[in-house]
Amino acid sequence: MATEVNQALAGHAQGLLDEAAGRGRRAIDQVQADLDQLARLLVHQVRLRKALADPGLPPEPKRALLADLGQGRLDEASVELLATVATRQRVRLRDFPGLLAALAAMAAFTGAERAGQLDQLEGELFSVAAMYEQEHALRSALTDPGLPVANKRALVADLLDGKVGGRAAALADLAVELHEGHDLDTLLKGWAEAAAARHDRVVAEVRSAVELDDRRRARLTEVLTRVLGKPVLLQVTVDKAILGSVVVRVGDELFDGSIRSRLEQAREALGVA
Repeated sequence: MATEVNQALAGHAQGLLDEAAGRGRRAIDQVQADLDQLARLLVHQVRLRKALADPGLPPEPKRALLADLGQGRLDEASVELLATVATRQRVRLRDFPGLLAALAAMAAFTGAERAGQLDQLEGELFSVAAMYEQEHALRSALTDPGLPVANKRALVADLLDGKVGGRAAALADLAVELHEGHDLDTLLKGWAEAAAARHDRVVAEVRSAVELDDRRRARLTEVLTRVLGKPVLLQVTVDKAILGSVVVRVGDELFDGSIRSRLEQAREALGVA
């Protein structure tokens, strides 16, 4: 499951990320890479995780630890953010890698936004999540406890090669390592929704038995925008199991208009198995 960044930490982090982005693409991409690499390291290095997550340890010793660990290669914004992260948000020790991964996602959003590619990144994250949901063989391989994580990462990298941009590919790879291939769809959807929220939008996951044409997409977007009171970004997946109509999920709320759903409701009402 995704670890959410609280308001105090998010505001502090965004200021540092904006400063890095102001120094150019190389700087913000470096911050994303720094956070990504440390999140992976903390999955395995429990002692380091304890030191960085210790709320009683002041930021200065953490900066020294990070400087030594990074051998001077960490971006200044990365060091400042990592040194103060535990003072801005209390988090369980086991969730600390997920917190850094969420900050890496924020760095990716910031870089994509500066490049005018945030919508693209949102869509790519959802497309990878949909692939995980729909392709049984892929999901089975990624959740196989006997398959090494390195093999799972290689599988996802091969599948995504040339299909998504570098930021989405990096986040997908990080998501695989965080939970050893489990809950990939949940994590990527959570990050995509966080990206959409930067523009005060909500994401509607639409499953339809057939591809929706532009007219139907526009009509559905209009209706959902009116109902929800916010701009809506549609993420449409074709799912033949729907048997007609559409199923729409916005956050935890489900709008189910499928024929299958209505048939199942009718069977329940009639007591038919």
